[in-house]
Amino acid sequence: MKIILVILSILIFSNTASSESRFGELTEIRDEKMRGKDGQWVRPHPGPFIWNHIEKEKGKFSWEETDKYVIYAQDHNQTILATIWPHANWEQKSCKRKKARSPFKNFTKYLSKPCSMDDYKTFLLKLIDRYDGDGLNDMPGLTKPIKYWDVMNEPEFRMFFRGSKEDFVEIFNFSSKVIKQKQPDAVIVMAGAAGMFPESKKYWKSVLPKIKDNFDIANIHHISGPDGQCDKQLWVDEFATLLKSVNINKPIWLTEAMTCGPPVKAWVNAFLNGAELIIDVGVNAPGRKMSKKGRKQLNEFIADYDGFTSIKRISENEVEFTYKNGSKKNLKF
Repeated sequence: MKIILVILSILIFSNTASSESRFGELTEIRDEKMRGKDGQWVRPHPGPFIWNHIEKEKGKFSWEETDKYVIYAQDHNQTILATIWPHANWEQKSCKRKKARSPFKNFTKYLSKPCSMDDYKTFLLKLIDRYDGDGLNDMPGLTKPIKYWDVMNEPEFRMFFRGSKEDFVEIFNFSSKVIKQKQPDAVIVMAGAAGMFPESKKYWKSVLPKIKDNFDIANIHHISGPDGQCDKQLWVDEFATLLKSVNINKPIWLTEAMTCGPPVKAWVNAFLNGAELIIDVGVNAPGRKMSKKGRKQLNEFIADYDGFTSIKRISENEVEFTYKNGSKKNLKF
């Protein structure tokens, strides 16, 4: 059931984010229109943090593509949320895993649980070691370490993961513990839930209690379906209710936001219902496109109101943003 906000509601953001921006974009460095905005968050998608791309043969690591993303981001003061994909063709062939289909080109032919968690651990430690900024084995010229790690993506969909719930839980908890041991100040983001459709709710209601001690940020996605179905709060309200039902009280990030209505209103509703950060799918993402008018309004909204520390509803169609210096701005939407 939707929560109708008819009284004042205040959202105070936690200290889990190092960037003051509350906005970001999915990025693809090969597309000039999909490289993200300066000073905001970026979530490369599927991104370069893919085991299959970095370790194409056992023991042979190639960092050229990942370095490109990191260098571009630090040159533009962007904060990276890096999605880790625990699949490598050579590794999964070693135990004759079944091939799978994914929506990405030049990605990986396999999407199952690693054959050897030890081999996966070797890759994971190398990845964290290169971008953690501890001064040991770092990428040459690293000035802005990666601190935020998104472990896997929408595992309830077979196009992203071919494995059981138990397989996902094992991979996720294992990854989180390895990352935290290597990089104690790392922030682990839950693999994004693919909306709050019945099948996703059922999946995550079962899985969340088993991984809740191994992530810092809860993560929801909102993608409009083929029939144009969308949610006015971008699923944030229902996701917050699900988290509460399994006794999880953690910050909520919306790391894939696609809307089929007025975007500013949808973004504001998502913030009011508990989102701390919203990452837009970007102008050239597959699927339903935002109108030029909507895109212009969203960009103006971000430019005018980013950096707020809290949001409060004033009336049905008006909110008040508060900033670190105590100043306030009102928005009618």
